Amino acid sequence: MPDNSQPAGAGTVTSHPGASRPTGTAQRATAPADTPARPWPGVLTVCLGVMMAFVNVSSTISALAAIQQDLRPPTSTLVWVTSAYALVVVSLVMSAGTLADLVGRRAVFLGGAVVLTAGSVLAFTSDSAGLLITAQAVMGVGGAAVLPSSLSIVSHSFTDPHERTRAISVWASCSGLGLAVGPIGAGLLLTGFSWHAVYLINVVIGAVAVLLTPLLVSESRHPTRQLDLIGVPLCTVAIASATYAIIEGGSAGYTSGRIVTAYVVVAVTLVLFLVTEARHHDPMLDLRLFRSRSYSTVMGVATATMFGFVGIALLTVLYMQRVQHLSALGTGVRLLAMFATYIVVSALAGPLVRKLGFAFTLTAGLVVMGAGALALLAAGPFTGYGPCGPACSSRGSARRCSPRRQRPPRSTAFRASRRAWPAPRSTCSANSARSSARACWAPSSPRGSRTTWKTG
Repeated sequence: MPDNSQPAGAGTVTSHPGASRPTGTAQRATAPADTPARPWPGVLTVCLGVMMAFVNVSSTISALAAIQQDLRPPTSTLVWVTSAYALVVVSLVMSAGTLADLVGRRAVFLGGAVVLTAGSVLAFTSDSAGLLITAQAVMGVGGAAVLPSSLSIVSHSFTDPHERTRAISVWASCSGLGLAVGPIGAGLLLTGFSWHAVYLINVVIGAVAVLLTPLLVSESRHPTRQLDLIGVPLCTVAIASATYAIIEGGSAGYTSGRIVTAYVVVAVTLVLFLVTEARHHDPMLDLRLFRSRSYSTVMGVATATMFGFVGIALLTVLYMQRVQHLSALGTGVRLLAMFATYIVVSALAGPLVRKLGFAFTLTAGLVVMGAGALALLAAGPFTGYGPCGPACSSRGSARRCSPRRQRPPRSTAFRASRRAWPAPRSTCSANSARSSARACWAPSSPRGSRTTWKTG
């Protein structure tokens, strides 16, 4: 399928471990066809990075009670043990996608995995709430680099649209796998060790990812990509300010001076960002993408479903531990109703779309997800697991029954990049939506899955 967004002869530059890279005109001419001969080992390797990003979220939530009992931080400080990670990830994820296009997707992924592993080691050695929050922020930098770069690597490793959709589904399923591994792993470790041991999960996964990436993952970049020197900082400040206001507003009050100031900063920087992107010749977020109603709808649904899925998952952990007084291990086992269903249905989503149609599958997924959320209203402090099990299962299946597909508009809007989470059915970042827009929204391919998360 021709790429209408790039000049003739331009494309993604890809190199393979151990192979020499062509240069100049020859490089540009051969780049589009230069995809890995055996891409799946590389795809599975970068999926380890995706797991790490979500393992940290769910394992830290599961260990909060032990952390609070040991370090005894005030409630206003405790909330930042988990929120610091989320704040940094959402603030940097779009910028990290641009960086991956510029310097190389494998290089950014590898750097992110190293930083994420180093942050986990720092968290393991933490003896105060301040140091633990700092470690979470460090891990956030790594997570922001890993998510968009891994998604771009996956989407650029395949030329066949069906194979690409399958690979993106596997990539997205690893977020559910990471959310499942976190509570169970934390529960097992907390039965015999202190909360510090929880962070060893990511140390082990990270070490494996760092060792395998140079061997199995091919390097690629966007040869015509340029740095948006004004858009990058404006986007980062806008997202960081909005996330801070949402998180801190719960304790400080949403009408307090610093929160109101944060919202003013959000409004000003967001307007400046949109004006800048509309005028920039190579914006980090191509606003012309949103002229397509299909694309805009997909992004809206993707954001809402991932926000609801991850949000309810984390709230369920808190409910089971704080209200029903279950152990971390007991909580993790019960959450398998959601995450195991999510993973299983991931494998079936693509075939379901081809057989039943995109609109029907998406609508059915949204209905089932809504029903699961409503079912949780029946859960009280003493009702046991009865209402939660079916509700979690329905949400897990519905989340994966909303694949995405879209026919890209015939314009230069689809140029190339990634949106660390919303790119190819991944709402990870608006950049991925560009870098992978052509790759993942091929008219003939049912959409894989995406990722946009938020905690705090």
